[in-house]
Amino acid sequence: MELLATVQFYGDPAHYSVTLEREGVYNARLLTYEGPNIMAPPENVILVRSVRKWSGSYSEQEFIEELGRAIDDRHRGDGEPAA
Repeated sequence: MELLATVQFYGDPAHYSVTLEREGVYNARLLTYEGPNIMAPPENVILVRSVRKWSGSYSEQEFIEELGRAIDDRHRGDGEPAA
């Protein structure tokens, strides 16, 4: 399963391709970033879905939560339960 997720990174859209690695573990790969190259978003992020929150391989928890919400929203939109 692959889905596309868009999140804000310092006010500019970052587009990720997200794949399910195993139940509750996702790999997000940056496709494009519409902001300046001065401070680009992470190219690859591993996300882990727990019962109440998301955690990941990037230090900014707000970014991880936003990317996780985008994954949850896409799952709901496709009629699939979030892993």
